[in-house]
Amino acid sequence: MYVAPVQAICPHLDLIADVGSGGTVCESCVSIGGTWLNLRQCRVCGRTGCCDSSPNKHATAHFDETGHPIMRSLEAGHDWSWCYVCRMSLRQDGGGQWQVVDSFFEAGLHYARQLLDDGGSLPFTPGATPDGFPLSVWETTYRGRHRAGTIDSDQAVELEALPGWRW
Repeated sequence: MYVAPVQAICPHLDLIADVGSGGTVCESCVSIGGTWLNLRQCRVCGRTGCCDSSPNKHATAHFDETGHPIMRSLEAGHDWSWCYVCRMSLRQDGGGQWQVVDSFFEAGLHYARQLLDDGGSLPFTPGATPDGFPLSVWETTYRGRHRAGTIDSDQAVELEALPGWRW
C-alpha cells in the first residue's frame, strides 16, 4: 500500500485506546438480523460495526452517535485506520509514527492490475469497473500529477511497472 512520506497530522490520534482485537460479527446487524460485508472497529471504545459498503453502515452510525472519530479495518491483510473527522486513511509505520495513506492510488492500482491481468489494456476506457471504481478518472488523475510534477516518485515507479503504461 502506498503511504505518503509525511507524518500524519490528525488531532484525534491521542484518543486511540488499547481496545483488543475486535469482534467477528457486526453486533448491530446480528441484533436486527442484518448482513455485513466487512467489519470495522472503533479505536476509542472497541465497538465492532459493519463498513459503509454494508447495507446498514453501523461503523459510521457509531461515529454519528458517539463522535468517536477513529476506526480501523478488521479485514485480513488490512492495517489501516480511518479518521471520520479529518477524512483520512492512516497507518502506523514500523517506528510507530502515523502516516497518511493514499487510498485512491492504492485502490486504482489494484483495479488496474486486475484489469490488465484479465487482458485489458491502457489507456482505460471511460466508466467504472464492475465494482464501481472510476479507473479512467484514476488514470487521468495520476497522469495529470506527473505532468504537473507533483506525483510522488514511488507512485510513478508503481505506475511505470504496469504493462503498457507510458507517460
